[in-house]
Amino acid sequence: MKIKKTVLAALCSAIVLSGCGGDQQTDTKAEAAFDKPQYEWGDISGEKLVIWGIYPEMERTYLTKAFDRYREFTGNELEIVQIPKEEFEQQVLSSVAGEIEKPDILLSYGGTNVEAFHPDENFYDFTDAVWVDDLTDTSINQTVYNGRVIGLPHWEASVSGTLYNKEIFEKYHLDIPETQEEFMQVCETLLQRGITPLYLPGKEISMLLYQFPMDYLVEDADVLNGLNEGSLGYDSLPQMKEVAEWYKTMAEKGYFGETYRSDDWGGMDEAMNSGKYAMMLCWDTWLYTDFTGDASGFGIMPAFVGVPEEGTFEGPNLGLFIVNKNSERLDAALDFITFLADPYNYNAVFEGIYTAPVFKNQVASISTPQYLEAERLIERHYRDSTAWLRIRGFSQMDASCILEYMDAGEQETAEECLENMEALRQERLKCK
Repeated sequence: MKIKKTVLAALCSAIVLSGCGGDQQTDTKAEAAFDKPQYEWGDISGEKLVIWGIYPEMERTYLTKAFDRYREFTGNELEIVQIPKEEFEQQVLSSVAGEIEKPDILLSYGGTNVEAFHPDENFYDFTDAVWVDDLTDTSINQTVYNGRVIGLPHWEASVSGTLYNKEIFEKYHLDIPETQEEFMQVCETLLQRGITPLYLPGKEISMLLYQFPMDYLVEDADVLNGLNEGSLGYDSLPQMKEVAEWYKTMAEKGYFGETYRSDDWGGMDEAMNSGKYAMMLCWDTWLYTDFTGDASGFGIMPAFVGVPEEGTFEGPNLGLFIVNKNSERLDAALDFITFLADPYNYNAVFEGIYTAPVFKNQVASISTPQYLEAERLIERHYRDSTAWLRIRGFSQMDASCILEYMDAGEQETAEECLENMEALRQERLKCK
């Protein structure tokens, strides 16, 4: 299989941009080539598949279109079960333990996020599937676990950094910062003009997004291996101290505003619409999936979260459709995956969706204007999402320690903050 070379490249941590951008404006000739099914599917009928996912992620437009299209074309039924984020892992663990019935298909993120679910024993191996060679390099990097392709990425591919209000930047004659110091200077200028520099939904702990600088840190294979093998911890990485101190400094200087602890995901739209905030750590496709204002009024620049000096962009985290290989309806589940992976179907459901392609033959989706405007900058400072996928025991929720440090005044040091984060990671590893 050709895929073996591609998987090898992903496992060698080759950082490529071919799956994360470029001008994917509609190519009518390419679309015409996919006016009929490219793979074999649809021979199984009269089945009902149970699919679990995190609420409300199963309600994304391209997913609901795909589900409806599958029902229409095959006559099969899909039972979509949405589980609150805070309950999802425990529900899956209970199913793996045999305490409750397992779903036929799971929509989850890959990498170490699924380690506790024992993928080798429970998940179907798609390494030799017909569609694997159609995945972009970035997509392959998201699907590999223990050298195997464990699921189909069927998601929007975003680029994360700092969204910024162009009108505010133009009004105060602000340039895109090129260093951490320049970013801080921009924040101070904005604050002096009565603008809160950065909206931080601190109540939604995962939105602290401390993995952005960590992607840079674990580019060093010795650091990643040290964390995973136990010879290193967060508290033994000097640059992690810079990250923790960045959050504390931003809070103490007022650059997050006064309400960041109670601000949440639901307030992001209002904040970016209000003109009271200039920036927000986020991903470009959010402007087209959740934002109700004028997306053209925003650009994207690097995330300046302490390190690296020049800031960083993060590639996408892709949801994977993963099949329970022990399902009584395995043939039907595999048929559904092949349906989703067919260019005939994914181009239909992603038509007009703002996203970089997940598949090489994905021609009907379009890049965000924000990506196109910042393409060269992104190419210089782009990193695959590595920390979130590859650090064993990693959790976005460990940012709770950073929040506590931000509020602790002189009562806690950055070193103690990182010790607490590392303790949470180690406790999580004990349970796996």
